[in-house]
Amino acid sequence: MKTSITVIILVLTVSIYTYAQTPTFDNLKQIDAWLQKDIDQQKLQGAIVMVATKEGVIYKTKQGVSNIESQREIQYGDYFKIASLSKMITTVAALQLYEKGYFDLDDPIENYLPEFKDLKVIDQTSEEYQLIESKQKVTVRHLLNHTAGFTYDGPVISKIYKEKQLSFFNPTQKDLKTFMEILGTTPLVHQPGEKFTYGPSTDILGFLIESLTNQSLEAYYKEYIFTPLQMNETGFNTHKTHIDRLVRSYSLKKDTLKPINKKVDLDTEVYNRVFMGGSGLISTAADYIKFCQMLLNNGNYKGNKIISRKSIEMMTSNQIGALDYPKGFHPILGKGNKFGFGVNIITEEGKNNELYSKGSYYWEGAYTTTMIADPKEGFVALLMTQMGGRASLKIRKDFRKTIYSALN
Repeated sequence: MKTSITVIILVLTVSIYTYAQTPTFDNLKQIDAWLQKDIDQQKLQGAIVMVATKEGVIYKTKQGVSNIESQREIQYGDYFKIASLSKMITTVAALQLYEKGYFDLDDPIENYLPEFKDLKVIDQTSEEYQLIESKQKVTVRHLLNHTAGFTYDGPVISKIYKEKQLSFFNPTQKDLKTFMEILGTTPLVHQPGEKFTYGPSTDILGFLIESLTNQSLEAYYKEYIFTPLQMNETGFNTHKTHIDRLVRSYSLKKDTLKPINKKVDLDTEVYNRVFMGGSGLISTAADYIKFCQMLLNNGNYKGNKIISRKSIEMMTSNQIGALDYPKGFHPILGKGNKFGFGVNIITEEGKNNELYSKGSYYWEGAYTTTMIADPKEGFVALLMTQMGGRASLKIRKDFRKTIYSALN
């Protein structure tokens, strides 16, 4: 009798655990209907959506065209500028080095990157700004959680970037080191650790990886992330020999989709030489979903351990403490949520804004490449499209809402 009861308890325990880790969806086909509606209303040119568990992809769909001008149908093997989804890959790469003892999280970055020694801070308490001393050193942790004080733009710093010919999304320097030597001469917009300020911190992490390993960022990614994950179509220039497979970028202007690709995107003769870990990667849906599955599976993919479970836990937990997102980020990341390392974390307070589970996390790219992982429900979902501009925020939210409303 005791043996029977024990067996029943074990079976029930396993069943509960399996249920908690295996999501059931009743109508993922509604994704197709949502995409087609936006395409019909000319809010979107085309997109790919994939939903996966730890074991594999359970649903995928493609709708629309990759190029409005040629009306080429979008394909699963098409290339996308993933923009800030690059940040998650760079974050994992940096944490790999942390695990191997290359640095501690609270080490000043100037210990490894002398280009960033003696950083100054912009003091904007008066009409005429001045530069003041930093109260503390910028650390690796500050880069990982975006509290260092580096920013993409602002009333003073944008003018300084322009004068120094720094462009984070279309860099013209000969390599990453040259770019960073210039960036190291620019000031911070606030004292390190005092605020969450989104900016090029992850690009600096990429430079840290290059400096510590004596490899280009592209070579490091390939050896330690892309090859183990079988991400054979991901890189900084991977689309150049198949430019027809690059999904074109658009933005909604006066109810019409207008192309916004830069010439360098489509020029097959010009190769990217400045490997920006915060925004520069090109990938496919089939590749990036593998990276998402690895995160969901606590750092493992098909027997390959990319990073430890504890690093994933650290990456996907609150790393900014009581700091809040700036109000301008609430429509993007949700009021009350927190930042981990490279991802937005859904908190108890933040989950009340949407359908998400507490502990879920997501990140997005400027062209609406978007992922969300929900460890509680046991799935990851990925949207790959190329829509820029403010109107794309609704597409990103509608994507996540559509996924969650399909859950049983």
